[in-house]
Amino acid sequence: MLFVTTYKLKPHMSRDDVKELMESFAENGSAPGTIAHYVNADGGGGVVISEADDAAANYRNTLNYAPWMELDSTVVLTIDDAVPQIMDLLSD
Repeated sequence: MLFVTTYKLKPHMSRDDVKELMESFAENGSAPGTIAHYVNADGGGGVVISEADDAAANYRNTLNYAPWMELDSTVVLTIDDAVPQIMDLLSD
């Protein structure tokens, strides 16, 4: 499964909060199967694209960062996987 996870840092984080977040990231790292991790240029969040067969492992990793972030994960399909499904639906 492909996942797109967007995250936003919680508002009004102190310098110490950011330090704790970075320490957690150094200890726990990215989600299993991370393909790409982009940080928003405004410094307020980012996007992670990952591929994993085990949603629970991604969830477990998400819990590491929940104290500092609001996270939203969505299962997605590649366009190559989606178009045949759309065309099948339209053929009825």
